[in-house]
Amino acid sequence: MNRTYPLIFALLLLLSLAGCGDSSAPAGAGLEAQRAWVRAHLDDVYLWRGEIVDVPPANYASAPDYFDALLVKAKDRFSFSMPKAVADSELRDGLQTGFGVKWGWGASGRLFAYYVDPYSPAAGMISRGTEVISINGWPVAQLASSSLNAALFPGKAGASTSMVIRSPGTSVNRPATLVSANFSITPVAQPLLIGLAQGKKAGYLLFNDHILTAEQGLVNAMTYFKQQGVSEVVLDLRYNGGGFLHIAEEVASMLGGSALQGQVFERLLFNDRHPERTNDPQNTVLFSPLDQNGATLPQLGLRRVFVITGSNTCSASESIINGLLPYLPVIRIGTTTCGKPYGSVQTDYEGQAYFALQVEGVNANGLDDYKTGFLPTCQVADDLKYPLGDIREARLSAAIYYMNNTACPATGTVSLPKAVATDQGDVQLIGPKPALKIVQ
Repeated sequence: MNRTYPLIFALLLLLSLAGCGDSSAPAGAGLEAQRAWVRAHLDDVYLWRGEIVDVPPANYASAPDYFDALLVKAKDRFSFSMPKAVADSELRDGLQTGFGVKWGWGASGRLFAYYVDPYSPAAGMISRGTEVISINGWPVAQLASSSLNAALFPGKAGASTSMVIRSPGTSVNRPATLVSANFSITPVAQPLLIGLAQGKKAGYLLFNDHILTAEQGLVNAMTYFKQQGVSEVVLDLRYNGGGFLHIAEEVASMLGGSALQGQVFERLLFNDRHPERTNDPQNTVLFSPLDQNGATLPQLGLRRVFVITGSNTCSASESIINGLLPYLPVIRIGTTTCGKPYGSVQTDYEGQAYFALQVEGVNANGLDDYKTGFLPTCQVADDLKYPLGDIREARLSAAIYYMNNTACPATGTVSLPKAVATDQGDVQLIGPKPALKIVQ
């Protein structure tokens, strides 16, 4: 798939949906027409179209509910739908409404803040490692998931949630009130330099979202690494649930450098109704020296890549790993990734964006053998004692150890003193944001 593939693929999609997509639907289609569109859409593009079990459409009060009921849940835990306005705002414009915190359950069953966007409403009030003791007067253990999500992920600006929290490294509880707002997501953090043995330098980059607004930050970071002469890069994807596939390809192209130009990054496989798409060379994504606008990408030409992973490393993030593996070692530090070699095409109908799984992505060797996730090279628990990017943080520390010794730390983890408000193991992030690999 060359650099025109977003437009080409969109055109193919529109042609294939003739008679059942937005362009042919009457304005303001009623519920019956919406449900009929959902069924036809899945029968056309869904990877497991032949395994759908029909249910009575009249039993579902909305088209999204009917869509969800038709999914083959035994194989598909990723297809979803959401309001088109929300999808466009977050994925394309990088705008979000809420507190800007990635919340999650630690191994001990306690609720922590694992990441706080630096420009979000919660910045300065909540930090990585903050434990939530109660919400709106209720202990977190007593809250149903629906109540928890409503309190932690408000859908409109100006909503407030009262908490009792415990700051990392302390045993003192204190009250806090968060007020939601509209803000711009920070998908790429400031790149950091790390000194290695023999005077060498490594670059560290926290990358959280494959959204369109991430592109310039990624280019800037890789340009900085190239200018500084780094010989190693640690790409922190532990909380990156994915997004646009072309962003993943650009990241891999910059890391792998000129030696990979023109080679296969990912080949897209479609369902049995559309073998012509699978066989179309336009649906093979290639490593490229150019971005979507034809600008030259910086080329690092690394001999290996380090990736920090976890159970929330998903979809487009896993494509970076899988796409690079035929060409160079990808050292994975952390825990097993989520396991999603599938992708979607955002398909809009009556104000709703549908993300049915339509493609399976394989690398140059024809492999996508990570449906249960990529195992780590060095298994290291997530570590709340230090900020992300701190060389004492367990996963980054293990990556540095490997760079200097070509081996994992002796136990696979790094022994560090345990703070009061710290949890071990891997985080299970909560919230409404799905795992994504979007092909346009």
